[in-house]
Amino acid sequence: MAPPTATTSRFAFYGRVSTEDAQDPSLSIPRQLAACERALEPARGEIVASYWDVESGRKALADRGHGAEARDVGVPRDGGLQDLLAASRNGRPFDAVIVESIDRLSRMTADATRIERQLEDRDVALFAADEPM
Repeated sequence: MAPPTATTSRFAFYGRVSTEDAQDPSLSIPRQLAACERALEPARGEIVASYWDVESGRKALADRGHGAEARDVGVPRDGGLQDLLAASRNGRPFDAVIVESIDRLSRMTADATRIERQLEDRDVALFAADEPM
């Protein structure tokens, strides 16, 4: 994928932790966001929306995106995965999506690929902070 440019300078952040037993969301979500912000610094990219969930990345894709309502982890939440996908269809405030790593998007390769394809079909690029941009 091409590096971010002036046309891909507005990013949506997506983060996920599997369960509170496995990870503390108040530590992990801010850490994921910080990694994404660091990755965007050289390209002067800006995170303009934050989506995140507290749920298993192996959960059925249709059921994903509802984990974390009414939870405060110190990172604003514009919604979960389904809200991110809906925003990518309807007047989105972002040009691209960034995740700390693809497994934050989904633990299921097929689902991560499906999400990436949905975004691509809507002219929304997907980047991972742990991969070269």
